[in-house]
Amino acid sequence: MRGELSSGGAARRRPDAPFPVVVSVEALPPGTRLAHWEVLQRMAAGGYGTVYAVRRAGRLRARRYALKLARHPDSPWFSREAEILSRLRHPGVPRLMATGTWRPGAMGYPFLVMEHVDGESLYAWSLARNPSARDVGGLLAQASEVLAFAHQRGVLHRDFKGDNVRIQPGGRLKLLDWGAGWHPEAAPLTATDQLPPGTAHYYSPQLHLLRASASSIQAAERPLYSVADELYAVGVSFYRLLTETYPVAASRADAARLEEGHAFPSLLSINPRVPEALASLVTRLLAFSPEARPPSASDLASKVRRTLAEADASWDVPLFDWAFPPSSHSRTTQEEEGAAGPVAPGQEVALQHARLQRVDLLRAMHDARELRRRAPAHVARMEARAILAAGPVRRRQALRATWHWGAGGILFVLAMVLLIWILKPQARASTVDAARPVSPPMARPAAPDQAAAPGAAPPSHAPRPLEEKAMTVPLKQDRTSHARSLARGCTLAVGAASAALVACAGTPLRPEPQRCPQAALEAMKELDLQRDNRAAMTLDIRYRWRDDAENVTVGDGDIVSVQKESMGRLPQGTLLYGRLWTGGKRVMGHYTRAETPDGHTYPVCIVLGNPGEGWWKEAGSKPGAAIVPLSVGYTVVDAFP
Repeated sequence: MRGELSSGGAARRRPDAPFPVVVSVEALPPGTRLAHWEVLQRMAAGGYGTVYAVRRAGRLRARRYALKLARHPDSPWFSREAEILSRLRHPGVPRLMATGTWRPGAMGYPFLVMEHVDGESLYAWSLARNPSARDVGGLLAQASEVLAFAHQRGVLHRDFKGDNVRIQPGGRLKLLDWGAGWHPEAAPLTATDQLPPGTAHYYSPQLHLLRASASSIQAAERPLYSVADELYAVGVSFYRLLTETYPVAASRADAARLEEGHAFPSLLSINPRVPEALASLVTRLLAFSPEARPPSASDLASKVRRTLAEADASWDVPLFDWAFPPSSHSRTTQEEEGAAGPVAPGQEVALQHARLQRVDLLRAMHDARELRRRAPAHVARMEARAILAAGPVRRRQALRATWHWGAGGILFVLAMVLLIWILKPQARASTVDAARPVSPPMARPAAPDQAAAPGAAPPSHAPRPLEEKAMTVPLKQDRTSHARSLARGCTLAVGAASAALVACAGTPLRPEPQRCPQAALEAMKELDLQRDNRAAMTLDIRYRWRDDAENVTVGDGDIVSVQKESMGRLPQGTLLYGRLWTGGKRVMGHYTRAETPDGHTYPVCIVLGNPGEGWWKEAGSKPGAAIVPLSVGYTVVDAFP
């Protein structure tokens, strides 16, 4: 009969029927539903699963979460990670929100829904910035504290590396991917569960040797991965962070056979800008013998915190060189093709081989030199993004703190009201007893205008006169903070080589007056920037922004600032390029170029602070190293005073 299918026949697709959609767990399209979750985008992929950004289905304004979906059906690694995350409630560990199984067919794929973590991996964060030793030390302390918290609960991460460390806006660290973790009650997942399925670069010499001996692994009665191996992986990660390369021992299969003390080149020989105390901490983590490494992550965190407390100004110097384009007046030489001068018969091949070897050596030296350089403009853009991304985080923290203080205040008021209500009868009885004739008369009640709190200033109906040229940008209150210092030699100033040379030779105390170029006047008219317009900006964006940094130390020379609020058609996050003069009583600054987040540049005329006045210096400023607030204001001008 037509239209019916036999028991062994194939179904014919109707012409108006939709084509079947082939869904891969590694590339789910946006809008895919997994239980109560809706996929927004694919974020990353790992060895055991794929991570998607999701939200609650049907809620357009719902919060974003991270959903990790197994690559293989019924993967046991997901139950292990869920069990470990449920044991760890720490700010440095992603919070587990839900678990489930997605069944697009007969097979079931487990998934985990976790807190969505913004930010960059440890290595990507460093490549996009020029961190100081203080920045790196702070991250090392955070990583150690997260691991110490886990170790105290019997949990080993077993896959610590820079790719699993996420740096959030504001500098907070989170350790991701606990699927390879282990704890005493964990059921074995594979025959070699005693060794982690991590990356060989981060294995200690002892683990390299064990992996080469399968019989030793099978005969072992206890887990072969220990806290000492985890701390070695931490050392590898931060060695690479400070040198942009792995230690030799971490990349050689025979690392366990290397003699102690000769496994890798000295950290200071590769990057002499690293303070000796920080280099010593990282080098100890890479000690050949497990007993020579720190006894615990908690001990490491304590030593790092003590070292940071004693750190001097050298810890605030950028760890890497700045990359500048070659000057238009520089000349380069290049060898001519072929052999120069007479060549003995039969030596042509040897000479050509030697020339190629020299070219390879020069290229390797060039690559190694460029590996540890940072582009100032690129660093400024990434720091601007970090500040903008950290804005909502700080607002949420402020709202949370306000809520806590408000709740505490309400409870305090209720407690006081209850206390007054209880003590009121006793106070009335005391008043009756005190009202005897022999007692002196009671004092006259205070008048309404005398009811101010003790010590309060008398009310004033006349407002204080405002300064004629006061900035309209609200200023932050002074707080004790670590001031970044650029006073370690004029050669450490970030800017063009010519600017550094001028700074060392002696910069004028203040800039010379000059007219605003016609091109800048026209550009500012197009941008709707009017004379005396004022806005807030972060003064020096070349150094990593921190929540606890209220002040920054600057010197004479080029400066890159970032706009904190929109002004005219210049949006929030616009970069302002200019120059500072710090030799006078105040810091003077002129900005001549603006770069919007979309990459467009405009000539402008903007000054730091008020025209002709600049910005004040904080206490402790020295010649060539002026301490000023990190958050300042600027003014649009039509001529530089």
